[in-house]
Amino acid sequence: MPRPRIYGYLAIIVGLILSGLFLYSLIRVFSDNIIYSNVDLKELSIFTYSAIAIPLSLVAFSVIGTGLWIGWTILTIKVVPPMPEIVDKKDYSKVKAFFLCIATLTLGALLLYGIYIKNFWALAVPAAVITLVVLGAIFWVGIAIITTRSTLPENTKQS
Repeated sequence: MPRPRIYGYLAIIVGLILSGLFLYSLIRVFSDNIIYSNVDLKELSIFTYSAIAIPLSLVAFSVIGTGLWIGWTILTIKVVPPMPEIVDKKDYSKVKAFFLCIATLTLGALLLYGIYIKNFWALAVPAAVITLVVLGAIFWVGIAIITTRSTLPENTKQS
């Protein structure tokens, strides 16, 4: 088996194992009836809280800002009139872009408010989403490595 495929299988296995552990921990926490409201982030020092909140906030606001930028670009772009054969079709892209802008602004405001009041969920939800996206990307890269064909001639392939 070629070495790149081994790395692909390793990426898939690592992604699946870590995703499984992450989901198991969520199930385990909820089955033990641990109440997250007992976690009081206000008791942390400002340095400790900042060390947790700033990196998560930067990543979350980057994603939210990208969504807002995409929606704003779709809303404000000037387009050439469409070809006559597609004029009769309804174009809902501006409406969807408007709701994307509203949703991202709302999420950004909720995140900012949650961080300001030091709410547990304001940090937990972005951390969980970031974790699952990174693990999904690892899994996807593994699949891409495994399914990519080699273009090397048969006599020069690595083994």
